Amino acid sequence: MNPTESGQQALVCPTRPTASTELATTPTAVPNRQDAVRFWHQTKWVTFDPRSVLQSPRVTGRLFPLVTVDELPLDRRTGLTQTIDFQAIGSQASADAAVFVHSLQSQLSKLEDPARRIFEVMAAGRYRAGSVGETAFLDNWPLWRDRLTRAVQTQTPVSILLPSFPFKAPNPLKTQRRLPDMAELLCLARLFEITEAIRLVHPPGAVVRILSEGRIYGPLFEVSAHEAELYRSELQRMIELLGAGHALRLVDIEDDVILPWRAEFDALRQALEPELRTWWEANTDDEHRRYLVRNLVASVHLPKETAQLFTSVLNTALTDEALTEAAHGLSRIRASVERRADQAAFTYTLLLSTLRITRVMDRYDPYAIRATVHPKPGQWGIHLVNKRTSLYPWHGVAVRKVSGSWRIRTELDAMRQGAVPVYADTSPLPFYYQER
Repeated sequence: MNPTESGQQALVCPTRPTASTELATTPTAVPNRQDAVRFWHQTKWVTFDPRSVLQSPRVTGRLFPLVTVDELPLDRRTGLTQTIDFQAIGSQASADAAVFVHSLQSQLSKLEDPARRIFEVMAAGRYRAGSVGETAFLDNWPLWRDRLTRAVQTQTPVSILLPSFPFKAPNPLKTQRRLPDMAELLCLARLFEITEAIRLVHPPGAVVRILSEGRIYGPLFEVSAHEAELYRSELQRMIELLGAGHALRLVDIEDDVILPWRAEFDALRQALEPELRTWWEANTDDEHRRYLVRNLVASVHLPKETAQLFTSVLNTALTDEALTEAAHGLSRIRASVERRADQAAFTYTLLLSTLRITRVMDRYDPYAIRATVHPKPGQWGIHLVNKRTSLYPWHGVAVRKVSGSWRIRTELDAMRQGAVPVYADTSPLPFYYQER
């Protein structure tokens, strides 16, 4: 879920397709899949570097914190009950935008170009994730100037595309809920605040089209289309309750973005798969590849393996079973988990590569600014909740600190820290956690 690109060139194109083929913004007529596959091979446009769609490795610790039984609450039914005032949250987002833009007035008043004023709001550290240097953010001005100027001249909202919000990670150590909670609500409020901030320097405002990734990535993580649709429906309900329906719009990446180009998309993915498989098997030690597999270990759906793990540990603790036998069992479980994570990582990389090469998002809206949850050159990396939170809302739960500020953490970490569960809807699971 949610790709990061290293900024390297994705393709090596000794013979590129014609401009009409590469840059077309209306669906290309492809007689059949076999003809399309032959076309991609003949143009030799399927030579690529998989690292271009893989996340740059970072120094990381354990996937999850070590926890003792004493650190977990024995009775999860205890907690607080809170009514969520969606309208107040939406109003606060507008007020925060006004306060922030006012703080920029001395800087913005010196700029004669209205498009540049929009860019400066986007470049502000409150919204921009990643350092200016690492993301080469100032280089985005020549890339986006015409798009922003067009919005100013036509007096239309700035169009922003953000692939995100797939589904809750199917891992109970990250989050037990399957539907959106306060973590997603905080993110939607931040996106609404961004559109309000742009509106204060560009009256038509902005529209963030959230490209919902649930259906395209669901099969990789054994999340059904039904569950992804329920998640998306609840997001839509939250958007309407916030009063942000005019500024935040949910778009299904499968039906609305890929479908017009389905024949071309499927043909390229089919042509690309064997080449990627060759690279994948020949580069098992590649740091980008290993980093992705490691991260997906914590995201793939593992109910059977988890049950086997607990059974093995319990048998070892309660019986005289030899430790060597238990160790062999754990090794088999680990191997099974790693195989599934490796296959998910391969399919994930194949999808990302196909999305990038076919440029279906650019074709969906050629005038849009591409936002991302992963800061990278050429795109607008944004803080999904605030500058101090890096975990994706769909990978954890919201924790309200004593100071009133928010963080996104794994549910296991929130419980380990002794945060109090807060219930706000009909679900038996917490809507967020409150620090003591």
